[in-house]
Parts: sequence; structure tokens; C-alpha cells
Amino acid sequence: MGVLAQAFRFRPQAAFGESQSVSDPNHWIIRAVGMKTASGIIVNEFSALNLPVVYACVGRISNPIGMFPVQVFRRGKNGAAEEDPKHPLNAILRRRPNPYMNARTLKKTGQAHALLWGNAYIEIQRNNRGEPIGLWPLLPWATNPERQADELRYRTIIDGKSFMLPDYDVLHVMDLSLDGYCGLSQIQLARSAVGLAQAAEKFGEKFFANDAKSGGFLLHPGKLGQKAFQNIADSFQEQQGGLDNAHRVKVLEEGMKYVATTIPPEDAQFLSTRTFQIGEIARIYNVPLFLLQSNEKDTSWGTGLEQMMTAFVVHTLQPWTEAWEQEINWKCFTEQEREKGYFVKFNMNALLRGDMAARAAFYGAGITDGWLLRSEVREKEDLPPVDGLDVPLQQANMVPANTAPDQGGGNTQQDQRGGSTDPGQGDSDDD
Repeated sequence: MGVLAQAFRFRPQAAFGESQSVSDPNHWIIRAVGMKTASGIIVNEFSALNLPVVYACVGRISNPIGMFPVQVFRRGKNGAAEEDPKHPLNAILRRRPNPYMNARTLKKTGQAHALLWGNAYIEIQRNNRGEPIGLWPLLPWATNPERQADELRYRTIIDGKSFMLPDYDVLHVMDLSLDGYCGLSQIQLARSAVGLAQAAEKFGEKFFANDAKSGGFLLHPGKLGQKAFQNIADSFQEQQGGLDNAHRVKVLEEGMKYVATTIPPEDAQFLSTRTFQIGEIARIYNVPLFLLQSNEKDTSWGTGLEQMMTAFVVHTLQPWTEAWEQEINWKCFTEQEREKGYFVKFNMNALLRGDMAARAAFYGAGITDGWLLRSEVREKEDLPPVDGLDVPLQQANMVPANTAPDQGGGNTQQDQRGGSTDPGQGDSDDD
């Protein structure tokens, strides 16, 4: 189904308020189909996804978001948080949010919606007790928040029918917003940059389709009638256009000459323009160039791969995980569960671990200084638990911290084994 057909099917005018003039740039049809930029390209969220750099940026962010496990925790009276793997929300957030998709698909789809349309809408299916039993993604181009009096609701179109959903039944993950109710589409905000990148691609397509030559005109020594003019134009176009005619001999009749009129692509900095637009679109999504296989320029994200990946997690991924967590914490737990201290957290340890040497040094320092347990290290490394590793160690002799040191300077470990510290009281053969 084409974009226009989708627009008419999923975004009826009734979902966007009062009637508007078709000349209004904010008309719902124009917003659905896209606006023409100064480069002459019509840009919308669907067409932008055909641009490799946009697809790559969306994938670089939505893939980790879909990969991160969402864990359910409960904060105790002492402030410590303990994971609750038996909570019913675990099955929804980590395995099957609905019968038709897994948890990764739901999170990746929702994040892609938020990166293209600026909004991700996910309906919360509840049982009679108000507890979530399923999550269903809504189409961002068919859903719109509406504030009526003191109530915020979401109007959405499903199979051509309009539905109104209450605010607490919709997870709404948004990007930048001016009113706090609806996020702004990154593609529409940067449509000129996206349009220029698409125009450069289209120029390259036309250039190679035209036998890798720039445009020009035919110079005839005499004056041509209308029919002769059309015949010559059609004949030359048949010989010139398309890759099938590349490297073939072209015939010019009656003393005609071919004169090129446009500058060659290298003079127009065609490749430089395409490279620059990769950086421009990467800035929209805050994705470093090395993740887009674009390494022509040095990066300011750090001097090593580990530092750059950490910066990417902190500055790009973490704001999105925070948006997801806040929506889930407020709308997927009952009021009683929130009072008991329940909350969810995205586990991003996989991307924050660093290399083996750095992790070993970090864990070693934590265990030596006593603020990290050996059992916690095994958990972070996804290793099975081992008995006896829940006791913190002290730095002196790396013994359990609850073991009293020997004030007399003897061997504490030997005393614990029942041995004697006096060399004169050893076993004797005199008996």
C-alpha cells in the first residue's frame, strides 16, 4: 500500500480537529504525505527510512533498546533494591508482551516509532483487577493525544475505526516536545537535511542512468520545424538514456553538435555533499560516525572504542531508557505496587562492561576495598552463584571481614583450622 493510501486509511481528518484549508502547511494530509523541501524532494517518515543513514541511525538506537532486559525490582525499607523475578510483569516485559510478538520486537518497534515520528504509543491491556496482561504497539501516524478539560486521552485508528483510549492505558515515549503532550518528529524538523541527502542520491541515480554524463543540448546549424524538432529529441533520447545504452556509439545528423552545459559531479562536490549529509543526519540522532561505518573524520566522543561506546550509552541510549522506565513505572504498576517500592530498570551492563582487563581491575578494586561482593561480580558476569561468596573481604589478608584479626600477630587462618601457632608444640616422635 502506498504512502498516500496509508495516509487516507490511517489518518482521517476527524482525528486532527477542525477543518483546514488544503493550502495550510499543517494540514493533516500534508503532514501524512510529507512536505516538499527546497531541494524539490518530498520528505516524510516513510521515505526517510529508505535513506541508508537514517535506517542505520534508527537501527543503532532501537536495536540496543530492544536487546536490553527490563528487570522488575522492589525497594526495601533499608533502601536496597532486590529483583523480583516472580512478578507477573516480568513475563510481559521480558518474554511475550502479546501473542504475536516477543519483547525485543515490541521495544524495537516502539523505539523506531519514537525515532521517526517522535512518539511511540503502546496500549496496555489490563485484567479486571487493573493489572497489565499485554502490551500492543499503536501506529504513530494513526494516534494522536487530545486534552479535553483536565483529561488527556489518545485517539487512534485501528482497521479504519476510531478509538479513544485513556491516558493510563497508553505508554507514550516521546522525544522533544513543545507542549509536553506530543513529541516532535525528528524527520520533519530536519526535513531539509534529509531532503538534501535524498536529492544527492537521486542526482547520482540520474547521472549514471544518463551514461555517467552531465546534461547538455544539441546545436543544429539550421532552423527546425516542430515535427523535426520532436523527432530529433526523441531519437537522441532513445540513444542516450539508460545504462543499456552506455558505451554505445551515438549518431548526430545534419551537422549537429552536442554541447555540455552543467559542471561535472566532481566540481559540484557530489561525494563531499553525500559525506557531509551523513554527519548532519547523525547529529539528529546523536549517533557517532564510527557506528555508521563513516570514519573520514576524527570523533570527539573519546580516544578509545570503550570511551566512545560509553559516551554513546550515556548520551544517546540512556535518555531513551529513562523515558521508557518512567512510563512503565507510572502506568504498569498499580498504586499499591508503587507504594511497596516496585519499579523497572533497563539492564545496560552488556554495553558498559568494557574490555576484560578493565573489568578485572574494576572488580578487583571493589572486592579489595570491600564495597563489592564476589557474588555480585558473578551476577554481573552472568555466571551461576557459588556458596560462600556473599561475605565482604577485608584488605589485610583477603579474609572474611567478620573474622577478628589476631592481636598477637599469629596466623589467624591457622588458628581457625585448629593448628598450633607455637612451633614447640608440634607433633613429637618421643612417645
